[in-house]
Amino acid sequence: MLENLSLYRVFHRVAKCGSISAAARDLYLTQPAVSASVRALEDALHTQLFFRTGRGVSLTPQGEMLYGYIERAFMLVENGEDKLRDITGLRDGVLRIGASDMTLRFYLLDHLQKFHESYPGVHLHVTNNPTPDTLAALRAGQIDLGVISGPVTVEDDINYIPVRQISDIFIESTAKPASASVSARDLLECPLILLEQHTSTRAYIDAWFASHCGGSIPVAAIELATSDLILAFAARGIGIGCIAEDFAAEAIAAGTVRKLPLTEEIPPRKFYLVTLKHISLSAAASAFLAQIEV
Repeated sequence: MLENLSLYRVFHRVAKCGSISAAARDLYLTQPAVSASVRALEDALHTQLFFRTGRGVSLTPQGEMLYGYIERAFMLVENGEDKLRDITGLRDGVLRIGASDMTLRFYLLDHLQKFHESYPGVHLHVTNNPTPDTLAALRAGQIDLGVISGPVTVEDDINYIPVRQISDIFIESTAKPASASVSARDLLECPLILLEQHTSTRAYIDAWFASHCGGSIPVAAIELATSDLILAFAARGIGIGCIAEDFAAEAIAAGTVRKLPLTEEIPPRKFYLVTLKHISLSAAASAFLAQIEV
């Protein structure tokens, strides 16, 4: 295996770039040298790792499987380097975090500011994605830790640390007549503005509707990618938005939207800080967690 380490480095870069020429530029090698390395690794493993196309290359199923292991292996090497940098007082390194727009704004941002002030030399790499994508990035070794919104399905390979409670509400424009108390069934008949279906928030709200409406879930009049857009659409009277109460607090105080009174309250849920079990954290991630726990 040791004699193939340089070949795995080339394989990893080609897979990342999706192109022989781009990988060659990144590695300061010629294109023929990169192509030869890929062929040598394929010969050594007795399998095809890439499909060649006119637009570049893409991984075969075998290549996808191998890439998952190589990505994690390189992350472990980077973690080892970060551990060594800890001796220098974290004057260098990278902290990789994944979070949704909601968890980033209402939990992580203050902690990231404090961390940056304490360790200005550490580069912050923040990936802004919904909870399912954040968990996928964590398992793929693309981030050190994530902050996700509940509810969660506990998996054996992940640590879940509850860090904050949040509440979901429905809002409407104050330009419309105020609504009396509404039920979940009443809301099913309204033009609803909801987050997209692949988010944990949407799954939670769908489950709330199902529990109060005999299994029925809403068909959104409008589905949006961010809570900011939901607030903007609701404020203009385009529909009734479902949003975390923190997101709507300023608009409610300013009088542009109001919170709808519900006959069945939506139970609060939590933000969770997540890390992979059995994987050593980088020095930067360890310092970040220590700061949060203070």
